[in-house]
Amino acid sequence: MSFLGKSFLTSEALTDKDLDDLFSRTKLFKQEFKAKGRIHHLMPSLLGQERVVAMVFSEPSTRTRMSFQMAANRLNYRTVSLDNITVSSISKGETFEDTLRNVAAMQPDCMVVRYGTDTSADKVVGDLPFPVINGGIGASEHPTQALLDAYTILENRGKIRGERVLIVGDVLHSRVANSNLILLSKLGAEVAYCAPREFVPIDPRWQSAKHFSDLSEGLKWSTVVMGLRIQKERHGPYQGIGLTIAEYREKYRIGTDQLNMLPPDGISLHPGPVIRGVEFSDHVLADSKCKVLDQVTNGVYVRAALISLIFGVEVNT
Repeated sequence: MSFLGKSFLTSEALTDKDLDDLFSRTKLFKQEFKAKGRIHHLMPSLLGQERVVAMVFSEPSTRTRMSFQMAANRLNYRTVSLDNITVSSISKGETFEDTLRNVAAMQPDCMVVRYGTDTSADKVVGDLPFPVINGGIGASEHPTQALLDAYTILENRGKIRGERVLIVGDVLHSRVANSNLILLSKLGAEVAYCAPREFVPIDPRWQSAKHFSDLSEGLKWSTVVMGLRIQKERHGPYQGIGLTIAEYREKYRIGTDQLNMLPPDGISLHPGPVIRGVEFSDHVLADSKCKVLDQVTNGVYVRAALISLIFGVEVNT
């Protein structure tokens, strides 16, 4: 796709060169910050720039919102945020798509958006005159999460091609799972899932993915396991999970015994938020195989790399 001046809404558009450029810059930013506590000195062309990144989120977020803000700030850009609809004009009856149009009229240089299923908002996002980054839209995609997940696998496993990634839980409603399927498959990994019947994905892209009905079998197959939260906010009014929470934990929670089914150098991931005791036990979250906080750290540098490439910033290496 070539990032320069472009919106980033889906993992589908990424080329091998895009990923090489993005991951190389992510690695450089992370190493430089570890060494010097800053990264903006790598980009002298930033001097004098007064770019503003607008954050417009109609759904809750901690990691995505704050890591984008942190990334922009590390690049010496400013951010403005609208992330609480109760204090916005949406609470007065304004539609989200009109909110997007009004923020756009303030002429930010880039916008990061998150919202639920809204075809009218989709059209607005596609027509805006500046780059837009998908910060999690509906149940379709969350492409920057997939980027940081892939980078975390690469960093910890040394490669992505040939890795066997098992996604466990509410796959049906997970935009993270969709984006990871697209991106990790593109990078040569094999993606499988383990989920209750009610959470089996129906998107045609999952038809060729391996499906494990038994968690132990899936873990023995995998080199990477990714847990998912039960996304009740995306369930219909009559949808249940066919299990009590206790039964769900019994069948799908990853504890120490399950984690030990991975190879010695296998890793566990989770896009967050983790509901302790449901997807992962406390012991798993404290285990050295668990890279959940690495994912959060990497989210800052992946998103900083993405923003800098969209703005065409040259980096001194």
